[in-house]
Amino acid sequence: MNTPISDFLEKYTTSGALRLHMPGHNGAIAHDITEIDGADCLYETDRTKSIIGESERNATAVFGTDRTCYSCGGSTLSIQTALAILKAQGCKTIAASRYSHRSLVSAAALLHMNVKWLYPEEYLSADVDYTAEALAGADALFMTNIDYLGGASRIPQTELPVVCDNAHGAYLKFVDKSQFGEKYLHPTEFGIPVISAESAHKTLPVMTGGSYLHFIGGTDHTRAKELMATFGSSSPSYLVMESLDKFNKYITDRPDAVNHACESVRYLKNKLADYEIPIRETDPLRVVVKAYEYGYNGFNFADKLRQNGVECEMSDRNHTVLLFSATSTHRDCQRALTAMTLIPKKKPIMKAEYPVLKPKAALPLSDAMFMPQKKVPLAKAIGFVCGNIIAPCPPGVPLVMPGEIISDEAAEALRLYNVKEVSVITQVR
Repeated sequence: MNTPISDFLEKYTTSGALRLHMPGHNGAIAHDITEIDGADCLYETDRTKSIIGESERNATAVFGTDRTCYSCGGSTLSIQTALAILKAQGCKTIAASRYSHRSLVSAAALLHMNVKWLYPEEYLSADVDYTAEALAGADALFMTNIDYLGGASRIPQTELPVVCDNAHGAYLKFVDKSQFGEKYLHPTEFGIPVISAESAHKTLPVMTGGSYLHFIGGTDHTRAKELMATFGSSSPSYLVMESLDKFNKYITDRPDAVNHACESVRYLKNKLADYEIPIRETDPLRVVVKAYEYGYNGFNFADKLRQNGVECEMSDRNHTVLLFSATSTHRDCQRALTAMTLIPKKKPIMKAEYPVLKPKAALPLSDAMFMPQKKVPLAKAIGFVCGNIIAPCPPGVPLVMPGEIISDEAAEALRLYNVKEVSVITQVR
């Protein structure tokens, strides 16, 4: 498979042209350019004679979608674009998992869309109720496919338009499900029409910010580029686009690369069981250590790993999350194993209980987010209306939404994430 973006950048770099254009480093970063003649524009709607359009057509073929658009603003920009498409189609209220990423919340606020929250039984879980009763009153559904602790979502059976946050699951397209888990599906395998936003950079060999917006099953993509330009930078990174471009060839030349990585991670999971290091059931490229059962809170276990030369993806009071990628090797997994086995097992500690919060809303989301507010210590915020998105990162999932009243229970959940201050709307209580 060809790499039209990368080929253009290399040809221009070796041409010796005097660069009298942006960016200001004048070629010190060789392939970092702007929209010069022939480089085209990420947001151009005519894809027939475009190196970017040709590369996106390659990605469309690789993923088996109706159309795939590149994003240089991560899944955040892809989600913003997907919701803007729904808004343009008349959507006013979207049903979404309570533990959706903050990008959904900010996009809904900017687009003045209402959100009907769907509550799971467990904190951070993506597995929520998609029955007709649960979705009543919504014009569309926003689902999360793989949650932050590696859990899978059920597939909704609904006539509503569906947007999927598959940020952590782009690699699932290339996984042999018979070997590594049939419940971990890519949105192209859902069997329903869906617009899928997914981060290439999280699990594929792509630069930070590289993401896809997939259109599957006949979903309308006619305004995708136009609406992406509404939110996206007018100077998207050609380095990010080049990395997306190169991945098409990478996976075409190495169709089993992801399965090899999954096999290495499965080896690690089996060895951890031998060493009695407790882990959760997760998607194939993630290991989630139940640190509390091993005698640590998740933050402390992550610190121990760091001392042993391993940096994890995220941690909380209970868990430490290690995220592998399509390029992870057996050696990587062996290093992770060594680092974990060097941590001495201790007596189990009490599991921290993160409640599934259902705060009462006092103001609409989009109103509250742009009202005057001030920061106050967490202990003094109880009873006030939240003014901003409170989303410890990682995982970047809001615990309290703008417009919701901060209860004692909510304050305790925030304390578990070491939140010290929150923004509140002082005129409303």
